[in-house]
Formats: sequence, C-alpha cells, structure tokens
Amino acid sequence: MTGSPDTPDEASHATVLRERWALPEHAAFLTALRAALTGGSGDWRAMVRTWTQPWGTGNDLGGIPLAGADLSGVDLAGVYLGHADLRSAALSRCDLTGASLTGADLREAALAGATLTGVNAGLCDLRGADLTGARADGAVLSRARLAGAVARGASLRGAKLVGADLTGTDLSGADLTDAVLIAAKTDGAVLTGARMEGARRGSLRP
Repeated sequence: MTGSPDTPDEASHATVLRERWALPEHAAFLTALRAALTGGSGDWRAMVRTWTQPWGTGNDLGGIPLAGADLSGVDLAGVYLGHADLRSAALSRCDLTGASLTGADLREAALAGATLTGVNAGLCDLRGADLTGARADGAVLSRARLAGAVARGASLRGAKLVGADLTGTDLSGADLTDAVLIAAKTDGAVLTGARMEGARRGSLRP
C-alpha cells in the first residue's frame, strides 16, 4: 500500500490517478505497458500517447503500479510519475531528468547511478532507497521521506530538502553544495566527507 498524501485534495488526486490503472478495461493495456517498460519491447511512450487521447501525451504515468518492476536504464526523462507505486523497483541508471515524482512511493527502490537532475519529488517516500552515486542536482525533495536511505557519493548540488526527513540517511561523500536543508530532520544522518559549501542548513550540524 502506498504512503498517504498529506492533504484531502492531494489524497483525492492520488486516488483518481491510481484507480484508473485498476479499472478492468485497462488491465490489458497495463500488462502490455509494463512489458514494454521492463523488457524494452515496443515504444511505450507511443502506447501512452494513444491511451491518453484526446490529450495525446506520452509522459503520463501518474499513479501507475510498478512495485518491484525492473526499469534499470529506462529513459524516463520528463515523465509524470506522481503518486506512482515504485516500491522496491529497480531504477538504477535511469534517466529521470525533469521528471515529476510528487507523492510517489519509492520505498526500498534501487536508484544507484540514476539521473534525477531537476526532478520534482516533493512529498515522495524514499525510505530505505539506494541513491548511491545518483545525480540529483537542483532536485526538489521538500518534505520527502528519506529516513534510512543510502545516498553515498550522490550529487545534490542546489537540491531543496526543506522539511525533508533525513533521519539516519547515509550522505557520506555526498555533494550538498548550495543545498537547502532548512527544517530537515537529520538525527543520525551520516555526513562524513560530505561537501556543504553554501548549504543553508538551519540547525543541521555536519
């Protein structure tokens, strides 16, 4: 079960996004789309463009259930994955540049070496995720849950982590230059060797 959104309006939006994938008439499409995403067979963006008529966007995967899916190396740049279920998904080396992950459930997801530059991942759940070596410069992670995540050597230059939960997060060797960490929860966070030049830390102490 995915994490609960924080406001009634957000909860309603999340429910609408997730329930459309559960409709019986969409079951065959979801199966084919998952196969295209995980097996590289077929143009999944073209499939989504057809499915989302009359809007014709190939980027709308909001609320999609992909828990445990192997999406390693898939190009997801600019994709809308708001409130998607990506628990324990393999996203290593994925290009998620400019993607929207608002409210997405990424608990225990594998994101090692992924490109997350400029993503909007506010309120997403990354507890226990592996972000080793990920590039997330300029990412918006405000109020995201990263407790217990591993982000060793990750690049978070200019990232916005306002109010994020970094309890026990391993940020050793990470680049947090110019990052905004005001009001972030950092109890037990590991910052050994982390770069903090220009970071707005509030009460954070490396």
